[in-house]
Amino acid sequence: MSVPFAGALRVDLEGQRARYECLRPGCTHRVEGPVCATDLVPGPDGRPVRGGAARVADFIERVKDYHLTTYHGETNQ
Repeated sequence: MSVPFAGALRVDLEGQRARYECLRPGCTHRVEGPVCATDLVPGPDGRPVRGGAARVADFIERVKDYHLTTYHGETNQ
């Protein structure tokens, strides 16, 4: 039986939080994230700053390809 979806990307309505859940049978790393706009990340001077909505958007753009390449050996071309 094939699974109709490879994963589920969940994003809140404000774009402030996101996470990816792999739905493939046997996946050893089911969840990527969550990533939140309020998460602290190193800033340009090395001090912690909030990642903001841009960090969440970057996660959304890249997470599926990252997960499939890292854990399933697939590339999206």
